[in-house]
Amino acid sequence: MKTVILALLSLAIASPALALSCMAPDAVRLYEQARDSEDTFVAVRGRIDLSEPARAPDPDTETPATTHAVMSGYALTSHGFGAVFNRPIQIEATCFGPWCGSAEGFEGEQLAMLKVGDDTAYTLAADPCGGAAMAWSKDGEQRLLACHRTGTCLTAE
Repeated sequence: MKTVILALLSLAIASPALALSCMAPDAVRLYEQARDSEDTFVAVRGRIDLSEPARAPDPDTETPATTHAVMSGYALTSHGFGAVFNRPIQIEATCFGPWCGSAEGFEGEQLAMLKVGDDTAYTLAADPCGGAAMAWSKDGEQRLLACHRTGTCLTAE
């Protein structure tokens, strides 16, 4: 009986570690969230290079950890990703309880939705579910462009 109670207690204690469930990253979903927000965003396809070591957020506070970086690539216009974009950005890593996002892990080309601040600073949200960036794919870009141009917004299956 003690063994059963100990097993149940260990499952109850471990269950919060299994509680975070994230949807698969999707270019159209990122685009729609940015488009439908009251904030202003710019969609950028490019590479992110950290200007400093990534700062880790503290899961005990709601204060994001800000890391400075540079994003180089192309911003979305009415004609596609055609406007050269090479600007400093801030990556704001946040936590959902004990799970935290990070400014690290943006290897290769990314599709990112950068929030434009009042002072024209660009901010990329990085939460434990990926935030507002994902690895670039041809399929993701094509579906995002179709959504942008025609309003036909199909997420990946």
